[in-house]
Amino acid sequence: MNLLKISRTALFIFLMAAIAAADKTPPTYQKGTITKKYSGPQEPYDLQGADGLYFINNCGDFQIGQSVDYRTEYMKIYIRQEGGKEHKCRIGLVSPVSADKTSSTYQQGTIMGYETRLDTWGVNSKSDYRRAKVYELKGTGMLYKIDYCGAFQAGDFAAGQSVDYRVDVSDKDDKRLFIRRDNGKEYSCQLEGTRIPDGALAAAPAPAATPAAPAPPAPAASPAKP
Repeated sequence: MNLLKISRTALFIFLMAAIAAADKTPPTYQKGTITKKYSGPQEPYDLQGADGLYFINNCGDFQIGQSVDYRTEYMKIYIRQEGGKEHKCRIGLVSPVSADKTSSTYQQGTIMGYETRLDTWGVNSKSDYRRAKVYELKGTGMLYKIDYCGAFQAGDFAAGQSVDYRVDVSDKDDKRLFIRRDNGKEYSCQLEGTRIPDGALAAAPAPAATPAAPAPPAPAASPAKP
């Protein structure tokens, strides 16, 4: 093979490797604390982070009070290990406020609409039926499904209504979303589930384009024969 052609190929491979290495920026982590551990086959935990409280599972083994470095990506949490690798955890639920039940930090949300569900319940070993309004509340980067707001479902909301809300997931068996009333009290709603709004992932910034490799130098012209 021509020596000049080998040199050009090696230079091209070196430039591509250098560009790939430069484009691999290290991830940015936040500080968090494991505040609660639940019993279960998937080892669920509460992780209190700088941006909210996360209910995580299906990941590593942690201790209550343990400080961790974490990052979030598309409904997954990555917790850094000592060797530089990561535990990948599934996010079960996200609360934008602290796990402290006395917290009164509210977020702004909007009632998107509701649907009616027929539930079966038992009183004195006798089955009965009741209708529940299941509302969808659009909050800060999250959609919440809530129902049974207040005593006898006194919380009655309209589509497009703006509300102040806070989330409490400190009890994994009774997760609640509280909506502030005009008199300063709250409607206590059952929190049935959460999801990311449609289009939220598409709205994320696209990764920067990789710069094109420079063209290899042209071979020198051979001297003319006498």
